[in-house]
Amino acid sequence: MDRYLNEGLEGVERQHFRDTRSFNRAIQAQADELRSGNFSAGQYAVFSPVTEAQLARLKSNRDDSHKSLRFLYLNDAETLIVKIMPGPTHETATRELALIVRLKIGAMGLLRTVRDMGGTTYPGAASQKDADSAIRPTAFRPLETDWPTVVFECGVSESLQRLRTDSNWWLANSAHDVKIVLLISVNKPQRTIHLEQWEDLTVPNPHITRNNFNPLQIRPTKVNEINIDGGTITGTPLRLPFAKIFLRPAGPGEGDIVLSAQDLLDYSDDVWSGVP
Repeated sequence: MDRYLNEGLEGVERQHFRDTRSFNRAIQAQADELRSGNFSAGQYAVFSPVTEAQLARLKSNRDDSHKSLRFLYLNDAETLIVKIMPGPTHETATRELALIVRLKIGAMGLLRTVRDMGGTTYPGAASQKDADSAIRPTAFRPLETDWPTVVFECGVSESLQRLRTDSNWWLANSAHDVKIVLLISVNKPQRTIHLEQWEDLTVPNPHITRNNFNPLQIRPTKVNEINIDGGTITGTPLRLPFAKIFLRPAGPGEGDIVLSAQDLLDYSDDVWSGVP
């Protein structure tokens, strides 16, 4: 849990939680700074001690007043880590990428075999976390409480290291049920988008000891990164393995979900459309 408490949160003030009202004031002040373009205000806020009963009240309050907040709660530390979405651009970046993936699925006639899980909360090891967006295959994961196979996490470019920590949470805490995490790092002032694709891969164990002699281990691994800067794009295509999304081999007329350079340039245009 130390990793999730600290990694990517260097310099973030740990705030003493008192009540919902003071929480709202602190979040609103930070959100106003972010939405004014002051990204040095930081996208994350950390509060403790927060009991599970207080967390339930904060969730209810969020659903009424702060729908764009995403929570990671660490049970034993009674600590709530809040991700504040800076504004419509970042929400659009998440929704549009998830939509393109679902449209590609629909083109194979499989749209009704997946569910868009939105910002559902999922329980991990002594913790729980909200997705920014997620996709769940219904044939092998029929229950709404089942883990998704694809998760989307979006943030400002200054938060990229924390997004990578979030990626690790999804892969590790789902016991590898989450197969793909797509990170979306948006730099609004420079009009750039950085994408990273993370998956669990079996790799050589660099730390073989007498007590840990397995030559292979499963590690969260960045399998691709893509940069979109105006009309310039590197790292394409974005390829999502069919079997990791649907938990079965591809059949006739089916295959990996592939987002081409043109798909992603169109995506970038959609994200920046209307942004002053």
